[in-house]
Amino acid sequence: MANNDLNQIRIFVQVAKLQSFTRAAEILGLEKSTVSSKVSQLEARLQIRLLQRTTRSVSLTEAGEQYLSYCEQALSALQLGDEFIANLNRVPSGRLRVSVPHNFVDFVMPTVIMPFLQKYPEVDLEIIESSRHVDLIKEHFDIAIRPSTEPVKDSSLVYRKIHHAEWVIAASRQHIDLYGLPATAKELACQPSIGSIGESKYGQEHQVIYWHEQKIVLNHRLAVNNMNSVRLALKAGLGFALIPKNMIKKELMQGELLEICPDIELKPTSLYVVYPSRSGQPAKLKAFVDALKRWGEELNR
Repeated sequence: MANNDLNQIRIFVQVAKLQSFTRAAEILGLEKSTVSSKVSQLEARLQIRLLQRTTRSVSLTEAGEQYLSYCEQALSALQLGDEFIANLNRVPSGRLRVSVPHNFVDFVMPTVIMPFLQKYPEVDLEIIESSRHVDLIKEHFDIAIRPSTEPVKDSSLVYRKIHHAEWVIAASRQHIDLYGLPATAKELACQPSIGSIGESKYGQEHQVIYWHEQKIVLNHRLAVNNMNSVRLALKAGLGFALIPKNMIKKELMQGELLEICPDIELKPTSLYVVYPSRSGQPAKLKAFVDALKRWGEELNR
């Protein structure tokens, strides 16, 4: 239904209730001629007379009485719809479907997910872990968390950086006591390593290191697609690992793990929140993005 048709209906309802074109025009802030014209256009479109007009009175025809009832129901439903949408923009509520990388939930459960759900009891989260880039629109995701070691060039989606992770090569004291402290990348590659693997380019990039422009492929003694498992194996002394520094910040500070071969450059990883549009975001999406941004800012300190 065109906007003009809806205006015609609203004007008709006002005239029918007041039984006066003049009073309806005053309340609507329109010229009386405009009000009369809109009602006539509505009758012409419906091909039936809705109002009986005389010089002194306005009354509903039988068809007009029935049509008024439908119009009032329709306008009431539209009002409820407007209030529902307005409430969505004010109060976070409803289901939020989120795509995240493998083992991301374990990492943010106590710091983001639990506090968010406690703060917004009317929001339900559905979180799917996957190493692939899902199609947000076709697969009905509201938002995705995506790591990348390269600048993002996809203009069809909104990308907001929430965290910048530096990678380090780390080993336990037990590992160093057993295999020694490597001085070069070639020496490092001879030692057992623990690796993260995945289907994405991001998951594959940290299976290699570069030393003076020479590519050295690491042969992992243990390879998993869960970075928390990498951290646990690293602490157990099963090998060295390439790992985000913030994941082992506590262990590095306490001396449980040591950073080795610091002169080997590793690509940093940026973490992005991704969603389809900048405009018309529901409150639940805005609140979740804000929670992730605050978490990222804390990590970056």
